[in-house]
Amino acid sequence: MKVNDVDSMRIPIRQTKIRHVALILACLMMFGNNYSFDNPQALQSQLEKELDIKISQYNLFYTAFAFPNIFLTLVGGIVVDFFGVRFGIVLFSFLITVSQTVIAIGGWTRNYIIILVGRVMFGVTSENMVISQASIISKWFKGKELSTAVGYIMTVPELASALNSITTPLIYDIYGSLALPLFVSVGICALSFVCAVLLAIMDKKADEDDKAGKFIIDNEEEHQEEQVERVSFADIKNLNGTFWILVLIATLVLGSYVPFLDDGNDFAQEKFGFTPVTAGRVLTIPYIMSAITSPFLGPYVDKVGKRRLFIMGTCVMFSITHFLFGILESGADGKPNWFSVIPFAMLGSCYTLYSCILIPSIQYVVEERVMGTALGLLGMFESMALAGFPLLTAYIVETSSEEGEKQAGYSNVGYFFCGISLFGLLFTVSLYFFDKKGSRILDFKNPLQLEEDEKKTLKHSESSSTSSDDENDQEENDEGDENVQLSNTLQTPKLGDKRLLVYRTYSLGK
Repeated sequence: MKVNDVDSMRIPIRQTKIRHVALILACLMMFGNNYSFDNPQALQSQLEKELDIKISQYNLFYTAFAFPNIFLTLVGGIVVDFFGVRFGIVLFSFLITVSQTVIAIGGWTRNYIIILVGRVMFGVTSENMVISQASIISKWFKGKELSTAVGYIMTVPELASALNSITTPLIYDIYGSLALPLFVSVGICALSFVCAVLLAIMDKKADEDDKAGKFIIDNEEEHQEEQVERVSFADIKNLNGTFWILVLIATLVLGSYVPFLDDGNDFAQEKFGFTPVTAGRVLTIPYIMSAITSPFLGPYVDKVGKRRLFIMGTCVMFSITHFLFGILESGADGKPNWFSVIPFAMLGSCYTLYSCILIPSIQYVVEERVMGTALGLLGMFESMALAGFPLLTAYIVETSSEEGEKQAGYSNVGYFFCGISLFGLLFTVSLYFFDKKGSRILDFKNPLQLEEDEKKTLKHSESSSTSSDDENDQEENDEGDENVQLSNTLQTPKLGDKRLLVYRTYSLGK
């Protein structure tokens, strides 16, 4: 690395307070996406009435959103890795605005098919935008700040969902128009597109600043590194077992949150006796609770580690929350059951746990150069749940309801999602028993830079494991060489290293 006297005093842009501006822009560029995503939820009863559709047809708005992503989020992740994350956030943000325009035109003409087509377009671009957002934020925040940053970018936009739950049904009630609240969403998406462009410009300037300073190797070495770091399909099969277990847990957890809220407005009305406008206000509780708790939980997890334990707590809390949704009944004498706000608040906290713990944990076990591809795989699996669960919940409601009353059907929906959360708990337990070695890194405070006591813990565990293997194989190994190799493996990553984490110390001595 070539360093001169001037460059030695430079501080890279991504380590200055400007990174907080980047975080704000990353949050705002998803504001329009989150606001528009739940437009159908806020207008569920109105859509069913004006379009003359059943709940199974209504839930197709969410299945149509998620189904293409079973196949296309991986493509989007590869696009991000090959063409760059800046290209991704600008392209997908623009296409989100176009897609919401198609949906608004469908609402204006009261055409179910046009709205459905718009939802397909919106789903493909939205999920790939999430991938791009997570990829670019991992360039600006690393180590102990990553959980906090990811928590913000995944929960602050939830305020947009809360705003949608309040304003969208209110606009409809005032003007009696299905198109107007949808066109308001178009305007908000356009503002988010502007934020995406600004973030792309900032990121480009940060890269140029890095190349001008001491923090990036010279041109010849950089060219060689870029050749080595190019992503390929072969990298997919090299993703470790910890990654795949975390993907399954995240799929079940997110599948217990988003598809439930897809029918949340009607659920609150039919199950707990709220009016349409009041139900919209009640549905702001999960989003607001998530936004409130995220700034505190993210830094706390970064401080204490123990992510496997927190993931287990996430699944337990989801299970309890949905059990309460199933067991609680409507209020007496036709009055709404205000006790139902308790599980709604718990649901928001559950999502905070998902966004502040699960998603950063996945990013800790994946190399940065294949981050987009890995998150694309995560999106593919999550899209399976987001596409299939709405159809299952519609089937449960329609087959369990009696004489047009949906209360029994929605009770069964609560029990269904409780069971899904319990399956997530089983996979979490597997991190302790079947993937104990690979997932242990998640319990450290900063998996990218282990503290001395953490190094000793890992070294002792590895030495014990190697010793056991030697006894079984009746082989003698040089313990001194092994310790040197382990120490080299655990060295602090150099600034500018493009790997988020390559955790291979467990292959030591084998």
